[in-house]
Amino acid sequence: DVVIHNGKAVSTFYQCGEAYMLDPETMEQLGVASWVPLDGVSAHPKTDERTGEMLFFNYSKHAPYMHYGVIDKDGKQVHYTPVPLPGPRLPHDMTFSENYSILNDFPLFWDTDLLAKGYHAARIHDLPSRFAVIPRYGSEADIRWFEADPTYVLHFLNAYEEGDEIVMDGYFQEVPMPEPLEGHPKGMDRMMAYLDEHSFKSKLHRWRFNLKTGETTEGHLDDRVLEFGVINNRYAGRKNRYCYSTTTKPGWFLFNGFVKHDLETGESWQITLPEGRYASESPFVPRIGATDEDDGYLISFVIDENAGTSECILVDCKKFEEGPVCRIALPHKISSGTHACWADRAYIKNGVVAA
Repeated sequence: DVVIHNGKAVSTFYQCGEAYMLDPETMEQLGVASWVPLDGVSAHPKTDERTGEMLFFNYSKHAPYMHYGVIDKDGKQVHYTPVPLPGPRLPHDMTFSENYSILNDFPLFWDTDLLAKGYHAARIHDLPSRFAVIPRYGSEADIRWFEADPTYVLHFLNAYEEGDEIVMDGYFQEVPMPEPLEGHPKGMDRMMAYLDEHSFKSKLHRWRFNLKTGETTEGHLDDRVLEFGVINNRYAGRKNRYCYSTTTKPGWFLFNGFVKHDLETGESWQITLPEGRYASESPFVPRIGATDEDDGYLISFVIDENAGTSECILVDCKKFEEGPVCRIALPHKISSGTHACWADRAYIKNGVVAA
């Protein structure tokens, strides 16, 4: 995963490790971030562009098994606290609202007996999902735990506060431990099932955590298989109206289209790429001077397996179904990408954007 923070591109990794920094324009290597704690940092730290802060978590195989922290806009660690779990877990993402951060404890994690023998085999356990709601600068004692339907979530979209509730959107897996995928060599078949969204059936989903009653309500927002979503990041932590998801080719880890949702009206619009053309995760780029949330572009790298080429495309989100309004040829074919990010030069320079 890559985010922009404190004027640098910060590269982080699943299952934790060091965070590597690069110049976001020249790609000059700037070394390991000085703020990384002993247990490392997970992929998917979150940047709050209104405060310039970066929120992060990590996890390990020793107690307390998870920590949460905050890096200020100048790149200094200003908060770090344990988030105790019952044992080793495999979280992948987090999200935040204006005043809270939301971490998770899902029932898909390593088999305890096999782990004791040195084998790292993920299994689904007969447990509910749990979400830890913690004030941005809260301690272990401030954590509120909310139970929800069992699932696994690779990626969340956003969270915001609405009355007594925190509303959170993400991608609920209906089959977090899918059967091995047919058509692939033995040994690769199970791995490919964990990569095939049509195997684990990820659906756009909304959770509501009532801070007054402690209750959780939840449900799908769409029955299509979707994942790798983005929003206009200037709305991160606040109520957003629009989100953008990717669709994938069944049986493969290849993005073959995009869906725009209007979360207020329930409307949606879809783009399907021609066969053999596959996209990357596609950040939203606000148009210069934009005042509407969806006034901007999706930007994506596309590989063309038919022509052996790659390009960068821009989709006007006000005219979504019309498809790319700009196609920029790249000098050579690149690999099919997963995560991507975008930041404007003012944010790179100043570390914050106007509210």
